[in-house]
Amino acid sequence: MSCVIHADNITFSYANGINVLSGLSLRVHEGEKVGVIGTSGAGKTTLFWHLNGLLRPVSGNIKVLERPLSEHKNINEVRRHVALTFQQVNDQLFCSSVWDEIAFGPRNLGWTKKQIQDTVERWLVYFGLTEVSQRPPQHLSGGQKRTVALAAAMAMEPDLLILDEPANDLDHRQRRRMITYLKGLQIAFMIATHDLRLIMESTERCILMDKGKIVADRPTVELLRNEKILEKYEMEALKM
Repeated sequence: MSCVIHADNITFSYANGINVLSGLSLRVHEGEKVGVIGTSGAGKTTLFWHLNGLLRPVSGNIKVLERPLSEHKNINEVRRHVALTFQQVNDQLFCSSVWDEIAFGPRNLGWTKKQIQDTVERWLVYFGLTEVSQRPPQHLSGGQKRTVALAAAMAMEPDLLILDEPANDLDHRQRRRMITYLKGLQIAFMIATHDLRLIMESTERCILMDKGKIVADRPTVELLRNEKILEKYEMEALKM
């Protein structure tokens, strides 16, 4: 199984000098479904921003599909293969319609009109967005915006999808739909969320972060039901 992400001993700090990531190493393989948990401030979002080159580590190395992120020439290609949806979904929706939002990435990649049309229509149907395809995404509900951002990410045909708090703004029905959508995806993805049941239902592997480090990396069911480990890091285990 090929390695999509290989992060080796990465360290990062913001201007205050406090390490947000501290010697973190991680591998994600083709097709893996990985949950990322931890209390606020554990470093989850900062890690995600490193995995497609939005941030660069102070030390350590990251490879995406064997391409070193330290080489500037690889950044655009890496972002083609690693799609990221933001915690604040409004930060990434800017087109005049849902259709154009989903088409934006493929257009920038120079795809043909036929390829773009087929891709957009495919993900509109998959995510149940056909009826709102001509509406401005800014006018949609929070849950619909999340789905549009996810559809736009998938339209790039990435090898790895990274979702930062995808359950934000979702009501119960939208949350159930999100889980169904995720289960049907055939690519590797990583999800950071405080919604442990979403992690349980959609991933097979889970990593626990604390103070910029990975402190546990286990099968999802095993980790999320381990009261001893989770309570140590101020989290609650899932009950049967």
